[in-house]
Amino acid sequence: MTFTLHLGDCLDVMRGLPDNSVDSIVTDPPYGLSFMNHHWDYQVPAIEVWREALRVLKPGGHLLAFAGTRTQHRMAVNIEDAGFEIRDMIGWVYAQGMPKSGWLKPAWEAITVARKAAKKVLQLNIDACRVIRPKGDRTEYGVDGDEGSPTANTYGERERVAYVPHNQGRHPANLIHDGSDEVVALFPNDNPGCKPHRVKSSEDSVARLQEKGWGFAGSDKIAGYDDGDDLSAARFFFCAKATKKDRGANNTHMTVKPTELMRYLCRLITPPGGVVMDPFMGSGSTGKAALYEGFRFVGIEQDAGYLEIARQRIVDAAAEDLL
Repeated sequence: MTFTLHLGDCLDVMRGLPDNSVDSIVTDPPYGLSFMNHHWDYQVPAIEVWREALRVLKPGGHLLAFAGTRTQHRMAVNIEDAGFEIRDMIGWVYAQGMPKSGWLKPAWEAITVARKAAKKVLQLNIDACRVIRPKGDRTEYGVDGDEGSPTANTYGERERVAYVPHNQGRHPANLIHDGSDEVVALFPNDNPGCKPHRVKSSEDSVARLQEKGWGFAGSDKIAGYDDGDDLSAARFFFCAKATKKDRGANNTHMTVKPTELMRYLCRLITPPGGVVMDPFMGSGSTGKAALYEGFRFVGIEQDAGYLEIARQRIVDAAAEDLL
């Protein structure tokens, strides 16, 4: 596994990189919130920055860019105006956060999902990012055409169908959480979405499907579930915020993202053996994550102090992987 780190303004550095030379971009750019009066956070990255990122990205490749809730719209507009296709937005929900200047306490951040147009696009790595099902989690619902055998209700309607879960886990969602008590409380176990949906059906079909583990109206217990199962937010990928160990020694960066989160995001949009680029590298969480996942990495950082912190974290990650 190889990595290349550049010191300098990302716009200048990217102008020196070849066309179509990276497979994915995963980055945590400035949010434009004047965070702690840092000059680099006075505005979100300009269209010109994203235009260069688009040029360097391979056709059909994806970009994941974090943003703050107050300025996410400006981030997405600049990305789109640079030529990217906006495909989705992922919400990262967490418990820790400080209210700023009397505003609401931040509890989530947006991640813009964008793609470089091409005749042949790179598909998301769904199977590599499926969410492991907890004990007893046997079903979810979809529409006709999903995996498994659909079931019709009494009137023959087939808009909502039950199907056998994928044996590798749940399909990844556009929500990620940190597993904290505060966040998990937002998804209580008694929420119908946390268990097989109760559907109306004939007695024969109820009996037939109950034999396969489905639960239906009229029963006191959902079939397939054990008392005490914690199914709350288990249908979403969860990752705790960065710990002191994860941050590394002497890491003074204020917005360190957890490595497991960045590993998940790199894995979601990068083909095997691909190159991940982060034009706003900070203390190197994306680079560390990319190497752990077996990808090559290109990082750009304008602060020499942060670049050295990133370099040490990434070198340590490379050494761990060789053990």
